[in-house]
Amino acid sequence: MESFGAYLRSLREEHGKSLEEIAENTKIAVANLDLLERDRYELLPPRVFVKGFIRSYVQELGLSPEEPLKRFEAFTKEGELSDYDSQEHPVFGLERSSFSFLNRSWFTLVLTAAGLISLGILILTGVTRLVFQDNSGKAVQPTVRTVQPSEYGSSRSGSADKSDRYGTATSESLRTRDGRKVLEIRAVANAWVRVESDKGPAEELMMAPGDIQVFTANEGFTLQTGNAGGLRVRYDGKELPPLGKANQTLSLTLP
Repeated sequence: MESFGAYLRSLREEHGKSLEEIAENTKIAVANLDLLERDRYELLPPRVFVKGFIRSYVQELGLSPEEPLKRFEAFTKEGELSDYDSQEHPVFGLERSSFSFLNRSWFTLVLTAAGLISLGILILTGVTRLVFQDNSGKAVQPTVRTVQPSEYGSSRSGSADKSDRYGTATSESLRTRDGRKVLEIRAVANAWVRVESDKGPAEELMMAPGDIQVFTANEGFTLQTGNAGGLRVRYDGKELPPLGKANQTLSLTLP
C-alpha cells in the first residue's frame, strides 16, 4: 500500500501548502514534518505525539483529522510501523552503558567531597547571617520582593508564563486581573500540548513531568494534547476533572 507519509505529502501538495507554511502555523518543527512525510518514525517522538502532529498537520490543510488518523492506524496494523512506547523510543529512553564513569569509585569520592564542601558553605553562610549585624545593631534582613502580574507578561493575551516560578497563586492573581481568562496546565507525564488563545496563533510545546504553563485570554482557549491523562488543568482558578486516559488524544474548548 501507499506509505502514510506519501499520503500526507499528496494532501499537502493538493492544497498548495509548503512544509514551511505548515510549520509556521502549527509550531511543529519543519524537520519533524519532513520526517513524518518520509515515514522516518524511528526519529520522531512516541506514537501518541506523532498522532498529535498528524492532527495539527491536516487541520492546517482545512481537513478533518479522522480519515488520516484511520489511515495511520491501518498503516500501523500492517506492520509498517513498530508499536514502540516512551521507554523504548530513542528520544526518551537511552541505553545505559556498562562502562559508565558513574560506576567508578573515584567519581563517587569526588561527588562526596563536593557535597561536603557545598554543605560547609551553606552552614557558614547561615552562621554569617545570624551573627553579623548592620551599623544600627539590627540583624541584616533579606530583601523581599513581591512579584506583580504585570511584571511577567500577564497583560498579553495568549502568552505562556513561566508559572513554575510563582506557583498556583499566579493563576489566582491573573484570574482577577482585568477579567481575563486563565488556563494553567501542569504535566504529570510527558505530553505534547497545543494551546490556541482567542482563536489567535497557537502555541505548541512538549511538557515534561513537573512543568507548569499559564496562558491568558480575553475569551477562551482551544487545548489539544496527545496525552490527556498526563495533564492537570485549572481554568479560572478551578481544578478541572481528569481530561482522559494516558496516551489519549484530546481536543478541548474552554469555556
